[in-house]
Amino acid sequence: MHAFLPLLRAADHPRVVMVSSAGGSFAVVTDPEQAVSKMHELAYTSSKAALNMITIRYAQAIPQVKFNCITPGEVANHKFTATDMNNHTGQLTVTEGTDPIVKLALSDADGPTGTFTDRLGPVAW
Repeated sequence: MHAFLPLLRAADHPRVVMVSSAGGSFAVVTDPEQAVSKMHELAYTSSKAALNMITIRYAQAIPQVKFNCITPGEVANHKFTATDMNNHTGQLTVTEGTDPIVKLALSDADGPTGTFTDRLGPVAW
């Protein structure tokens, strides 16, 4: 990240969009209604939780750059994107999963920073 800071600071509307997961949310993994709460692994969910924290810390430390993280699913609807990682069992297409990522990356100067969202809006940390 530090190597890219000069380029980001030179941009008109600098943005960093981290692709996270509902698995990085303590609220989601402790909700028995969510499929990810039944995934008993350590590395993936722990790395996504760390990514979420890094996003917040960068947003606080470098306010002239917008830092956000997004999960390409729908937490409230218990939907996730079909990918190779989940053997294409997700209910959303890749395009449905990537559209909100692109939208966030192209947000205007007044766009959000330090947020965790999905296709539908804010996700609880």
